[in-house]
Amino acid sequence: MRESPAFPVSLSRVNELTAEDFITLFGDIAEHSPWVAEAAAALRPFEDIPAMIAAFEAAMRGAPHDRQLELIRAHPDLAGKAALAGEVAQESKREQAGAGLDTLSPEEFAAFERLNGAYKDRFGFPFILAVKGATKHQILSSFESRLTNESETEFSTALAQIARILRFRIEERVVVERRDLSQTGGRTGDKSVEEPVCSRLGRRAQSMIKALSRHSAEEGKVTRLYLSQEHRAAADDVASWMRQAGLDVSEDNLGTVRGYLAPSVPGDGRVLLIGSHIDTVRDAGKYDGNLGVIAGILAAEELAAGGAQLPFGIEVLAFGDEEGVRFPTTLLSSSAAAGNLDWRALQATDGDGIPVREALKRFGCDPDKAASAAYEAENVLGYLEVHIEQGPVLEADGLPVGIVTAIAGASRFRISLRGEAGHAGTVPMSLRHDALTAASELVLAIEKIGQAGSRNHLVATVGEMTVLPGAVNVIPGEVRMSLDVRASSDAARLEAVEAIRAAARSIGAKRGCVVGIERFHDADTVPCSEAIQNSMAHVISNMGIRPRRLMSGAGHDGQAMAKLCDIGMIFVRCRAGISHNPLEHATSDDMGTAIEALIGTIEKLAQQERNVR
Repeated sequence: MRESPAFPVSLSRVNELTAEDFITLFGDIAEHSPWVAEAAAALRPFEDIPAMIAAFEAAMRGAPHDRQLELIRAHPDLAGKAALAGEVAQESKREQAGAGLDTLSPEEFAAFERLNGAYKDRFGFPFILAVKGATKHQILSSFESRLTNESETEFSTALAQIARILRFRIEERVVVERRDLSQTGGRTGDKSVEEPVCSRLGRRAQSMIKALSRHSAEEGKVTRLYLSQEHRAAADDVASWMRQAGLDVSEDNLGTVRGYLAPSVPGDGRVLLIGSHIDTVRDAGKYDGNLGVIAGILAAEELAAGGAQLPFGIEVLAFGDEEGVRFPTTLLSSSAAAGNLDWRALQATDGDGIPVREALKRFGCDPDKAASAAYEAENVLGYLEVHIEQGPVLEADGLPVGIVTAIAGASRFRISLRGEAGHAGTVPMSLRHDALTAASELVLAIEKIGQAGSRNHLVATVGEMTVLPGAVNVIPGEVRMSLDVRASSDAARLEAVEAIRAAARSIGAKRGCVVGIERFHDADTVPCSEAIQNSMAHVISNMGIRPRRLMSGAGHDGQAMAKLCDIGMIFVRCRAGISHNPLEHATSDDMGTAIEALIGTIEKLAQQERNVR
């Protein structure tokens, strides 16, 4: 057998190893289960480190249930007697020590012993948690909360935690060298055959977007809700890419992954923020939000590799809770970064009754320290975001990118209509108080009000409706529905809301139903910085593209970040303007063009800062 190379090993070397040497090097990645590495070896060559991680995870998840159970049982108790005696695998020993589990007080050790025993009595296997970056207090909290899970849920959770452990261990052992990047669309390589910058960046973005799309709660679809296991896996991928790009990675207590690139020349110590979100709606497209995070990573990597003279730092942000699907909240993570978090929102619950606060703990965050996520305004230069347009304007104009002038204001409501349930066969039509017919009339009134405000880009949408009691032979006694109202001006939006309230009162009185309207989200119209818009226009013009300016009808994290600093947005053409839909699509060339425009904008801002100094 050939001599084993010392860690870390380059990805190209990993791909060259014989299967036997591969297993020798990575057989202990999965706890006492070399068969995982053996199966992963057959999936080489790996295009990048996330592909290698995915191969190990696929090997684990593709195994029969009994073998998966053996893998779970191969893991040691956290802070158990065997771990303290050093009788566990070296990787586990080091990881537990990193979380402080080797220096427990007698009382803490007793608590771990009690919980280890209770957990194994309930589920038949040890409690598994990827402890890297966690404190012993967070581990104990996770222990206690997971003891209430059903067995099937906990088996799945154990596998998800093992997947995280595999990821962390691979990232510590494998690196991507510059010569590797030339093989996977990186910056360097043979200049005679190197792709144009926008093509190369677009191709890499497309590959990374595809990789993120596999983190979904629904097979064959993209569903990744805030603070879910799928969100956790996507956040880990993003953190891995940030590290590969040379960024210093951290995660705040709202679950935002942050990748920092230090200034390369003297400046005033400020930072330029670049970001978007990685949560999705249900059955979503692949590009919404995700593209903005990936664009930031690739732009930072390109600037660093090219030796850009940056008098400010760059921090790439991967937010969650932009879509507001799991909880009746939205923009929690970006609001926290902007120092404008509503602490009451942490008490909001999802459909299973889990509060945001508890979900944050399970995600590995400390909600009591959420305030630490805030930036100081004087330390921030601005916030930039790349996003698909989610509309048809750029496609109609034949342009790959555009410059956002403002983000439309939005208001969201929960509406309840209470009538009187009754027997469908015995209550005459004239004596009914049917909540569903009242709701139907209100929906049509909302549509009419929305159509009348087209001049101000007014849109009004009822996207959810629940009918109770929901039986074929019962007159509906209650209807609950959502309402989303947006416009290009706050005055037009608020006027439409009042018109809808008036229509609801009139319909309720006429049909004998009580109507309640509760506002749970309100965002003012947010203008984008004129100076940043002009910088973007200069860069895009120099690329030979007409700098089209347009408004965003969709909400974005920029709405929250505008409370902290100036913001700017680049829109990317998307096919047929389709979004929040599996048909959502942007071409590699258009994404590459947008990333090149982002890089140019950053360089333009850097030039302006250097001139000021």
